[in-house]
Amino acid sequence: MEFFVKHKTIVLFILFTLFCFISLSIQSSGVTDVVEGAGNAVIFPFQKLYHAVQTNVSLLWSGFSQLRNAQQELEKTRQRLQQYESVAEELEEIKRENEQLRDLLGLKQRLQYDTVLATIISKDPDNWFRTIIINRGSSDGIEVNMPVVAFFGDEKAIVGKIIEVRGSISRILPIISPDLKIGVVFQESRYPGLLSGYSAIGKLCVIDYVDKTATIKSGDIVITSGQGGVFPQGLLVGVAVKSFPSESGAFQRVLVKPYINFDLIENVVVIKKEPDKEILKLIQDESQL
Repeated sequence: MEFFVKHKTIVLFILFTLFCFISLSIQSSGVTDVVEGAGNAVIFPFQKLYHAVQTNVSLLWSGFSQLRNAQQELEKTRQRLQQYESVAEELEEIKRENEQLRDLLGLKQRLQYDTVLATIISKDPDNWFRTIIINRGSSDGIEVNMPVVAFFGDEKAIVGKIIEVRGSISRILPIISPDLKIGVVFQESRYPGLLSGYSAIGKLCVIDYVDKTATIKSGDIVITSGQGGVFPQGLLVGVAVKSFPSESGAFQRVLVKPYINFDLIENVVVIKKEPDKEILKLIQDESQL
C-alpha cells in the first residue's frame, strides 16, 4: 500500500493508459461491426442479384448446349430416315419389276408360239407415241410383222406389231396408230370389224364396218379375230366405249378403249409368229385398188 501511495502518480498514469487502450479497443470493435453491417446491407442485394443472374445464365447456356445436341441428333436421325426411305423405294421398285417379269414369263408360257421378252427403250414424242422402240432385234430372231403383246391382269393384250428391225432394236407400230389395221370381233356377239387408231393424237381405237344391226354396249370386250395373217385369234384388244353410224350409213363405227395403257407400258412380249405372207400380199393388193 505504501508503494501505491508513494508512487501514486505513476500508478495512476499506468491505470489511465490501460483504460485508454481498453476504451479504444472496445470502440474500434463496435465501429468495425457497424461499418461491416452497413456494408453488408448495401452489398448483399447486389450479391444476390449477381448470383441469380449467374445461375440463370448458366441454366440458359446449358439449355442452348442441350438444344444444339438435340438438333444434331435430329439431323442424324433425319439423314438415317432418308437413307431408309431410299432403300425402301429401291426395294419397292425391284419388287415391282420382279412382279412384271414374273407376269411376262407367265404370259410367255401360256402362248403357243416362241416369244421374246423385251423392254421399251424409247417412245417417239414427236409422233405422239405412235411408234415404240424395244431393245430386241434381228439378233434375237425378231422379224417384221410379228405381233407384240403385254400382260393385262391374267390375260394377254395386243400392243401392236413390228414394223422395223435392226440388229439389237426393233420398232413397234401400236394399235392406237391409224396406220395399223387389225381384224377383230366382239367377244360376246361375235360381230366382226376392222380396228385401227381413231386419230393421230388420240389414245382410242375405232372399229369400222360393224353391221348396223349389231347391238353394241359400252364395256363389250373386243378380241382379235385371227384374220389378216398377223395376230393370233383370241387376244384381248380393248372394250367398247360407244357406237355411232358411219358416214355411209351402211355400217356403224365403234370407239374402243385399249386394255394397254401406252403411257405406262414398260415391257412387252414379241410373238415369234411368222405372218401368212399370202394373206398379207392379198390385203396389200386390195388396199391399192
